[in-house]
Amino acid sequence: MDLRYLLNRGYPTGPAVRFVADHYRIDRDYRNILSRAVLSEDVAGSRRRKAICLEDLRGRVLHIDGYNVLITVESIISGEDIFLCDDGFLRDMRCLFRKYRRSEATDEAIQLMIDTISRAMPSEILLLLDKQISRSGELASDIGEAFSAAGISGTARTARDVDRALKNSSAVVATSDGIIIDHISSALDIPALIAKRMMVEPIRI
Repeated sequence: MDLRYLLNRGYPTGPAVRFVADHYRIDRDYRNILSRAVLSEDVAGSRRRKAICLEDLRGRVLHIDGYNVLITVESIISGEDIFLCDDGFLRDMRCLFRKYRRSEATDEAIQLMIDTISRAMPSEILLLLDKQISRSGELASDIGEAFSAAGISGTARTARDVDRALKNSSAVVATSDGIIIDHISSALDIPALIAKRMMVEPIRI
């Protein structure tokens, strides 16, 4: 692919995506996924080495990028396109964070996330939601209650700068946010585990 060729030769992601997308007349949604899915070999390889399997989570502390995980799981439940990216992480095309609204799929996404995590028995869980998004406090409270109901030692709360908190975390971080993954030592892809369990096949670019 032309984009991989440019990225492997050091071209910045933004201009490289713009050049390829303009050339092939790719629409805005697919420009977004290209910028997140197609990576240089160096970046993809570095992120792949940080990915852990569920069994490796046992007894460790887990921090969860709440909206990042929930929105992708909701996409899986709703049958929307999901993509297996060059770094091995699953991503969707929904850039909703500031516009996010709880939906019928949210409660199911929470339960699937908890069911997946509980199989690994981490020592402690902290799920963070962006404080500036409407009704995040209410959602955090509901997730905390769901943790308790499942017998999991977990806390859900809001934070002003979730990305910064997770970048500085020494725990395993559940996220597909590439910038966060670049700053941490271990990452877990919860949506990929759920997609596999539900036998949902992601699109490979």
